[in-house]
Amino acid sequence: MHTHRSVLPATLLSAVAVAMSAVPGCGDDETRARTGSDFLSTYAKALCDRTFACCDAATRAAHGLDASSADACASELEAILVAVSDGGNVKGTFVPEKAEACLAEVDAAPCAEIEIVGVLLGVNATSTPSCRDAWDGSVPEGGTCSTNWDCVRDRCVYTSDASGQATSACRARGAVGEQCSSKFDCEEALRCDQPSPPDAGMCAPRLAMGGSCKGSLDCQEELRCGEDGTCQAREQAGGPCASDDDCAAGTACDGAECTPLGAAGAPCSADSDCASFTCGEATGTCADVCKES
Repeated sequence: MHTHRSVLPATLLSAVAVAMSAVPGCGDDETRARTGSDFLSTYAKALCDRTFACCDAATRAAHGLDASSADACASELEAILVAVSDGGNVKGTFVPEKAEACLAEVDAAPCAEIEIVGVLLGVNATSTPSCRDAWDGSVPEGGTCSTNWDCVRDRCVYTSDASGQATSACRARGAVGEQCSSKFDCEEALRCDQPSPPDAGMCAPRLAMGGSCKGSLDCQEELRCGEDGTCQAREQAGGPCASDDDCAAGTACDGAECTPLGAAGAPCSADSDCASFTCGEATGTCADVCKES
């Protein structure tokens, strides 16, 4: 029986959040990002063009993208981005240089880093660092926002009450030394150091090999928290495990053994069974990752 990590890619959420905050615009000549008024359509086009260049029809379909062409994809994606970004009304100052760099980064993104959930497309944020800075947001911490780009710092967080009423606020992830109540309050490369939970802790660097830990989220990405309470290397395929946290990237805990995630065509019952993080609903097999054609 598998024990699964969350498989909704943070990178995709980041990319969608960036797109949602973009009011953007571009042209097709030397400078595509002259103003913020047309960046949204050009950003959608860049994502769809790169996806169609990298991913064949079978791979796109397996990931739920059924648009017949890159132009049709761009039209659908733009409509979604306009809707979720309050009609493209980003609260901040458009930064043309960053927007232009963002588009160039999307154009050159490695095919394997493209992520598809239907017509929602994303690229690993590490490959597109300029995209998050295409707007200099003006909403302070705690202020109401529509997208990440509205915020002076970091991210727009949505919450719902018991009646389903949604509210939003700019809420930054903590830097080193800032207060936290969980790892998710801190920047991605950090942990929440809480000597006396539930008392608030402080964001701190994740621990290296041999560091004293309470859980695997305390340790650096490639490490786990061992039974002796110290950060250790994750087990490779064939090694013993109690959960996916014990296993190296590209493997999962199946029963008590780390096993490779499914390649394209392997049978699956959940996205987390697959190396591509996509289990085709119609086929019950793992979809392929996108590759340069």
